[in-house]
Amino acid sequence: MIRQDWDNIATGRDFSPDAALTDVQKFVADKLAGKHARVYEAGGGSFAIVPLPLLSKPTVVVVDIDETQLQNNKYADTKILGDIQTYDFPPNSFDLIVCNNVIEHLPAVDQAILRFQHALEPGGLLFIGAPNPQSLFGLVTKYSPHWFHVWFYRVILGRKNAGQPGQPPFRTIYHRIVSPEALLRFCERAGLRPIYFNLYVGDNYTKVKHKRPALGRLLTAVVGLMNSVTLNKLNLIYGDYHAVLQKPLEMTAPPDPTKS
Repeated sequence: MIRQDWDNIATGRDFSPDAALTDVQKFVADKLAGKHARVYEAGGGSFAIVPLPLLSKPTVVVVDIDETQLQNNKYADTKILGDIQTYDFPPNSFDLIVCNNVIEHLPAVDQAILRFQHALEPGGLLFIGAPNPQSLFGLVTKYSPHWFHVWFYRVILGRKNAGQPGQPPFRTIYHRIVSPEALLRFCERAGLRPIYFNLYVGDNYTKVKHKRPALGRLLTAVVGLMNSVTLNKLNLIYGDYHAVLQKPLEMTAPPDPTKS
């Protein structure tokens, strides 16, 4: 459950994945309106999640550990082969850092976030998109082997190149702070204030419903049963989330995320 004092930013809406993405892109673009934003896509790969058409002449730096993904990238001004968990930028380097569908693959999410905080301009934004490990698909992904994820993408979703170099699914780790509340709590302790949060209907769940309607109906029934068992404390259909966090203009003390 999202903490009570986050209620003003937390939503659980029956958004489709596309609608959820449009909503958060507009939110970010409005915050950066009129600014020639310096953007860092952490693990950006070859697909832009940044609302580039909505920004005013942004410059984009992409850091990715996958050389194939970088080679396929057509929009970045600067491409860097590196690990976002260890790659350092100078302070105040960026107005926006984007890390979408990446943190679930990292063994040291905390180190990546601390580096993001360091590289952000005061007032700058960090956008994180990730699967919810407390959803049906999150639980299945967490407790099943990688070969099963590849099979699911190839057979159920029809992505024949799944698992090939530069192609999802990538190996999933689910560090303990990937769950939404743990992530927001860690970011607050690291000096990043949550200003937007949306937990929405999962992308994989939506794709299964469209591609395999019979299987989709079965999943809906399973989710309904499991939700009732938990007395609706969890809604397992909400498989993904977006969070936007802001670095304060002034910080009274260096952040110490190890303290509760």
